[in-house]
Amino acid sequence: MADVSAMAFQARDELFEDLKGLTDADMATMTCCDPWTVKHLVAHTTALGNQSFPNFALGMLKARGNFDKFVNTDLAKYMKSTDQMIAGFEATLARTKPSPGPKYVMLGEYTVHGEDIRRALGRRGEHPAERLGPLAEMYSKTKAPIDGKRRTDGLSFRATDGDWSIGEGPEIAGPGIDLVRAISGRVDAYETLEGPGVDTLRSR
Repeated sequence: MADVSAMAFQARDELFEDLKGLTDADMATMTCCDPWTVKHLVAHTTALGNQSFPNFALGMLKARGNFDKFVNTDLAKYMKSTDQMIAGFEATLARTKPSPGPKYVMLGEYTVHGEDIRRALGRRGEHPAERLGPLAEMYSKTKAPIDGKRRTDGLSFRATDGDWSIGEGPEIAGPGIDLVRAISGRVDAYETLEGPGVDTLRSR
């Protein structure tokens, strides 16, 4: 069985390599997660690396159960200067304990938001198939806020750059990272996908 936490930490460490050289202009770049810029996503992934159950529970209580409000309030604590933010993310690399919540959370956040950052800056990351296959499978079972179950129901997904596939039904084929991004709601991922199931996925 795949060690999801170990894969998440690998994705985190690889993301840091892409964050080290960011400039103020890079940080101000809008991402596909509008209205979040690269700076917001760096703060968000830094918050993830510092997350604990007490902080989550208290934050959700203060947000009166509003998850989006909690996330925005939590990441605001890490919105600092570029150098401070990169140093703040680096400080999370020492963490070896998963954040609270389902196993897919850390792997998904570092993988998908990491790619959101890279794409905004005109880059692409390297994502091993042995990470993407399990992540796609886990995402396909999620409800809100990822909502992967609704998007993938009755469809199949096949990676053209890795030996994995999930689901049954009309096929959607493409690069593994774009399949995962599409399952999580990134509409720009459709550009590299093909197959009879694409229109159905797009409609969702």
